[in-house]
Amino acid sequence: MIVLVVIAVILAVLAALLLQNVASRHHNGAAAGRAATSASATAVPEPTPAPPVADAQTLELIHAETHRDPADAQAKGKVDAPVVMVIYSDFACPYCTQFAQKVEPELADLVDQGTLRIEWRDLAQISPTSPLAAQAGRAAAKQGRFWELHDAVYAAADPQGHPEYTEDSLVAFAKRAGVADIEKFRSDMNAAETVSAVTEAKNHAHSIGITGTPFMIVGETFISGFQDADYMKAVINSQAAKAKAATTSTTSAAPTASR
Repeated sequence: MIVLVVIAVILAVLAALLLQNVASRHHNGAAAGRAATSASATAVPEPTPAPPVADAQTLELIHAETHRDPADAQAKGKVDAPVVMVIYSDFACPYCTQFAQKVEPELADLVDQGTLRIEWRDLAQISPTSPLAAQAGRAAAKQGRFWELHDAVYAAADPQGHPEYTEDSLVAFAKRAGVADIEKFRSDMNAAETVSAVTEAKNHAHSIGITGTPFMIVGETFISGFQDADYMKAVINSQAAKAKAATTSTTSAAPTASR
């Protein structure tokens, strides 16, 4: 019992640290946005990478959220890519829609080149039918068509609105996404274990201080809220360079076998 209490306290502390960091960055980002608005409209600063995470506990939490699971049907990109982007998203979130429509296509080359891996996490909370859409995503994933469904749903979504979904509308998206067995899709979408998994994913995100969408863990840093493609690429490339430097350093420091 004492061990369980200690573990619970540690998890609570880690969640509080992450939430504090998110709030701090959100505040700083808002302040920067206000300053930029009041400055000259012609001055467009170059995107700068997100600051690194300084404290070891938050870094440990970030590492725990990066799974690199070869069997993850809601992930794309090489398992050993130097940078993993974990994205917490909602199919009814307008900023998630903007990210999917405007930013993700710009990151495709980084995925294809083996630099970036993207891992999706459900955070279905914005509308009453957000969970149903997340369930549809998981059902499509069981047939290897998650990203095709993801693209179809977001392509049809209003980037300024909060779309509502029905079982029939999601079946239509599944057909558009090339899901082969629609009856299985319906069954998996409504299965108790799928409903439970979506709820558990939301509860887990909240337990570690992630309460808004989109939220991205990128390598060893994180981004709360929408950012454009230039900013995201700057962060990813910065994290890739950091990972490469760390690998080079580790290789150089490794002892050589004596003959």
